[in-house]
Amino acid sequence: MSNFIYFILGTTLGGMFGVACMCVLQINRLSEGKGDADAEAKRTDTVPTDRGRS
Repeated sequence: MSNFIYFILGTTLGGMFGVACMCVLQINRLSEGKGDADAEAKRTDTVPTDRGRS
């Protein structure tokens, strides 16, 4: 039974650590300005719409 508790505890802590690392890496990527350049590149090929006009 104690092995199962250690497994659950390790899985939970490992998951939290993994999510924290991914968040830190994403924040680092956005602070360098790469995120904005990627977003602009994706928006250049969109077709303008006529919203609100009938």
